[in-house]
Amino acid sequence: MNDERVILSQIAENENFPDMDWSKVDLPAPKNPRPQCGELGDLDYWKMVVASKLIKKSIAAMIQTAVYTYLSRNWEEHEKRLQIEATREGVTPEEMFMKLSSEDK
Repeated sequence: MNDERVILSQIAENENFPDMDWSKVDLPAPKNPRPQCGELGDLDYWKMVVASKLIKKSIAAMIQTAVYTYLSRNWEEHEKRLQIEATREGVTPEEMFMKLSSEDK
């Protein structure tokens, strides 16, 4: 636990943890570039249907927007987790990203 606190404090101070270098990441082709969402409750489902009609977007486009929004708001925290895991395994964050992404190809 102390190691994680040290890593987190270094990340907070941005010491030894530069931003991801996406040019070093070799992305595999996704096995399913159209993932599905989990089951929604009836009310949430119908809210999504009505909202999609109101803004004249397909449900697929609504889900895509939701994923983009989630990632733009939360990626920074996930990147910190990625850096912690990479540090634990003694690899770069880019290598850890590729390792984790290759598990799903």
